[in-house]
Amino acid sequence: MAERLISPAIGHTLVGRADLVTVARRGFPANQLIRGDEVVAELGTLGWLRIYLGRGVAVELGDGTAWRIRAATIGGAVCPVVVDRDRRKVALGRGGQGTYGISGGDFGYSLNPGHRPRRRDARWTLRHHEQSVAVVTRRPLSFESVEPVHLGAVLLGLVLIKYGVPDDARPSLPSFRWG
Repeated sequence: MAERLISPAIGHTLVGRADLVTVARRGFPANQLIRGDEVVAELGTLGWLRIYLGRGVAVELGDGTAWRIRAATIGGAVCPVVVDRDRRKVALGRGGQGTYGISGGDFGYSLNPGHRPRRRDARWTLRHHEQSVAVVTRRPLSFESVEPVHLGAVLLGLVLIKYGVPDDARPSLPSFRWG
């Protein structure tokens, strides 16, 4: 098997289709974000407990930049975040009413469910304002964009479609309409 090349993420953005594949059960890298024959990012072992209750998941981009996917408490809600070595936020994911928000210093997206969002083969749409920018597929776990999307948003899109946020299971009161 030919060895895959690790490519630098130009401006830390991604255009086209990338698949998240498992390459090992343990150790680093356990997962790779692959576009064609290029490895865009290498990730440690993913898992709900590891991200939301543990130390997070290590990420190494093709240009050597080190990030970590972990959780933070913001406004009383637990949110997945991508942070750099100095623990500065690169990207932040927030839960909402059936959608998720993904934001960073110079970008902001909404991740909207497609047809049957809870199924194994669900497809979600990443939007910038009202324009569809990308499609995130749960099975196989992939990200396909038509314009450049920040890698922090790509990683959080994959995490959110696979694991959601802990706040998703919180019971809520139905809304009442008076009159």
